[in-house]
Amino acid sequence: MRAKIFSYLYRFTRYVITNILYFFQKLFFLPSNLEPAVRFGDRMLGSFYFFKKIIFDFPLPKNSNVHIFDLEFPSPIIGSSFKSDKKILEMWLRMGIGGIIFKTIMNKKRFGNSEPRLQDIIINNKKGLFNSLGLPGPGLDEFIYNLNNSELWSFNRPIGISIGGESENEYLNNIKTINTSLDNKFKSYFFELNISCPNTETGQVICENPEQLDSLLKQIRMFISKPISVKISPDVDDNILADIGQLCSEYDSIIINAGNTHYKSREELGFNKKTFSMQGGGVSGPSIFYRTLSMVEIFSKFNSPIMATGGISNIEHINTLKNAGASLFGMATNLVLDPYCIPILNEKV
Repeated sequence: MRAKIFSYLYRFTRYVITNILYFFQKLFFLPSNLEPAVRFGDRMLGSFYFFKKIIFDFPLPKNSNVHIFDLEFPSPIIGSSFKSDKKILEMWLRMGIGGIIFKTIMNKKRFGNSEPRLQDIIINNKKGLFNSLGLPGPGLDEFIYNLNNSELWSFNRPIGISIGGESENEYLNNIKTINTSLDNKFKSYFFELNISCPNTETGQVICENPEQLDSLLKQIRMFISKPISVKISPDVDDNILADIGQLCSEYDSIIINAGNTHYKSREELGFNKKTFSMQGGGVSGPSIFYRTLSMVEIFSKFNSPIMATGGISNIEHINTLKNAGASLFGMATNLVLDPYCIPILNEKV
């Protein structure tokens, strides 16, 4: 009951804040832009942290542990790669999420694409997000410092570190540097290769080229044995997905992350250059669920554990994906729209 009450309050507050923001943007002839509301909402949640035991602390589910390689997830629900704010990630962990994956990190500091780059959308009467953030991040050195000094490790749940790169060498350098920093200090972590980002010009090249992915995995396995999640785009042709599934099954300790945002042009969704800075971006939310399901069905033919990511918003989605072969269920948009879905879903998984 407590989770449902806070869920209602959160969704109501988000609705009010977002519409006030849109009102003032119209009043001052500014383009609609969701990102300021998200930033305000994150700060507001942080301001309530003194009351964390009442507002954020919920029990983990019983008998729902998922054991994959040397990783123990107390809930199959995962916070997929979208956020890097440690307070927000800690809030999700307190609510009972089974593990988290940091927003993709690259070697140099990135500011991402110009705003507006994040918008609410409604497809088939269901709310989602449209984003082209462009992988903003602090850069490798600052990320490693913050990660080593993070209280997130105290939850003793798997932490995923999403790695991006403009080249194979950048992927390799980022993984080597982070692994050297963390090894022998922390045990429960894994790397995720973001080879499927639709929001950068080169982010999807490897996902469309299994041979390049094979080369990258071979080089990584020369120096680390940590579990690796390979994040794969829903926009890739089914035949290539099958090739990637076969390839991943030939390596040890590989998790297939079946799903990411689905690329759409801004015109397809009714935006223009004023309301969305890039030509296109990634759609997330319930509208992409069935593509996630079809990807899980393809990858279930191979011998690799599957994390399903994309469009998951209720227990029926989780059960359907579980029956299709997925073991973990990554969420991002649903956590932005209502993080109290975590304890609500944990009562049913």
